[in-house]
Amino acid sequence: MEKYLNLINRFKDKKILVLGDFILDEYVYGETERISREAPVLILKYNHSTYLAGGGANPVMNLKDLGAIPIAISVCGYDEHSKIMLNLLKSKKVNLDTIIRDKNFSVPVKTRIMAGSVHTVKQQIVRIDKVGAKSISKNTENNIISNLKEFIKKTDCLLVSDYGGPLLTDKIISIISNYAKKGYKVVVDSRYALKKFKYITTGTPNETEAGPLVDIERYEEKDVEGIIKKLTNLIKAKGMVVTRGSKGMMIYENKKIIKIPAFGSEEIVDVSGAGDTVASIISLALACGSSLKDAAYLANIGGGLVVMKRGVATVTPDELKKALSNA
Repeated sequence: MEKYLNLINRFKDKKILVLGDFILDEYVYGETERISREAPVLILKYNHSTYLAGGGANPVMNLKDLGAIPIAISVCGYDEHSKIMLNLLKSKKVNLDTIIRDKNFSVPVKTRIMAGSVHTVKQQIVRIDKVGAKSISKNTENNIISNLKEFIKKTDCLLVSDYGGPLLTDKIISIISNYAKKGYKVVVDSRYALKKFKYITTGTPNETEAGPLVDIERYEEKDVEGIIKKLTNLIKAKGMVVTRGSKGMMIYENKKIIKIPAFGSEEIVDVSGAGDTVASIISLALACGSSLKDAAYLANIGGGLVVMKRGVATVTPDELKKALSNA
């Protein structure tokens, strides 16, 4: 345990470069009143709305709460939702200088409608997605590349948070892969495009994201072992972490399979953002010089903590330390 406590203590002030698609998470809360006479649907009495920084902004918030110094490279527009996103980051004292503003860009929004009676926990009944910009301009792409080239040499690890938005162009992915080939620490959390990256330190897909990338869509133990080996070799990665929900994690490091059981209660409240927490802790631990196995062990605990919180949540060093005694 002492090894992990020391590792957590070294998180403080580590500089992590985060490159990713920002998404604004909106939660609209209402009280269930009755069934509508117009259609067989619930009528909700509006209560209030809250906003959280999601997508690639969530690792930034996680890293900040873990004591690190995140440097965020992303794009925001001048629309109301972009302003809300920037204010959320500003409230955490995140430096906004590396976030590019583009008048033709808008931050995508995921609106979750939370319903329930006065005395019950509100539950999500529907999600409405407002898709942002489908592409970025050549000027914006050049600005992202310029920031990437400047700050990757000043930070301890690059965390790529790819939610399938327009930010990670093929040119930017190629540049990231070249840095990874040169020996820079690069962690990639990509929902759809992991196999486009090459030579990275590790990826952090869940098993249902990883399987289709190597044409294996079966998820028994032996299947996942095949998936993780094949995917690691395909992208020439140094290692790989595949998350498996209630089955824990599988790690591939130094051509060895390592399995970690899931941490935490089976009473899951919300899985939103758990992958961001996992990727953030792995990035920080690797930045401190840990093995991928040790990084994944701590990340597994962090992921187990956030799924017991509502919304895209974060964890603190103190929470991690406390949870270590139960791990």
